[in-house]
Amino acid sequence: MKCKVCGSESGKYPLCRSCNIKKESGAIIKCNKCGNWHYASDDCVRESAKTDNDSYLYDVRNILISKSEQNFYQAIKFALPEGHYVFPQINLATFIERTDDARFHNELFRNVDFLVTNDKYRPLFIIEINDQTHYNSERKERDEKVRKICEEAGIPILKLWTSYGANEEYIKKRIDDILSSFPVPRVHHFSQANEETPQTEVAAPNNTNNTNPIYTGPVSTNSRSYKRKGCYVATCVYGSYDCPPVWTLRRYRDNTLAKTWYGRAFIRTYYAISPMIVKWFGNTNWFKALLEKPLNSFVNKLQNNGVENTPYDDVAW
Repeated sequence: MKCKVCGSESGKYPLCRSCNIKKESGAIIKCNKCGNWHYASDDCVRESAKTDNDSYLYDVRNILISKSEQNFYQAIKFALPEGHYVFPQINLATFIERTDDARFHNELFRNVDFLVTNDKYRPLFIIEINDQTHYNSERKERDEKVRKICEEAGIPILKLWTSYGANEEYIKKRIDDILSSFPVPRVHHFSQANEETPQTEVAAPNNTNNTNPIYTGPVSTNSRSYKRKGCYVATCVYGSYDCPPVWTLRRYRDNTLAKTWYGRAFIRTYYAISPMIVKWFGNTNWFKALLEKPLNSFVNKLQNNGVENTPYDDVAW
């Protein structure tokens, strides 16, 4: 079930954990006029239309995007260079098409949070706003499918996390980074028969001068700059190089492991073998499931010991 206010996963409950906390404080209410859950400060826009509502099969949502998404939308608009536009809640089928004769295109009927285009309305990249629900196995499976489709089409994904908030300076840096990475390589994930295939082209954007590379999928083991800084296994498990758990692990690598000779030896060994491991097993569910629990435990331990999970620029060491 989706949260009635913000749209996040809420299990069997009408409100997610975050919105339920706001309900306890009175910020969110179940309106006596319209019967909907919404912020107490919001106007009841459906009061006149709720009469005899049960007789209708379809109804209009109160808002297109949640309060959190509205904050990110404003920050994204501020961060975009002139001549670029952002559109919220866009279906993949709106800007991606299949090249075969398949009758059904069900895999494209998935929404992404935002699509960015140039002034000719050519799709450039998408932006996904992630919260803790994206760690759920079902949601991770959906995100992985979207990632593969977008990589095949040549559309990068920029992931932003609600835990950090709509920080305009950070969002502008991420957008500038992704725009400077064009043209991005396309990656084969599917055959014409709609079956997933081994990747025949695996490459990363040129991040030689980028201290915070954007990870949108498996990377080439020939990329020397990325090999020095990447967190291959963690990125594979969590689905992004820029997310709270990987930020924590990157800090631990640079601020703890890299300070000792044996720590640096471990890092060099890790970078020597992890790209091949991810290449072999990175697209398998059992590999991610096997590592997810111990990685989560280790990340939680680091965070409890004071290692932050906020956005992080890699240290050159």
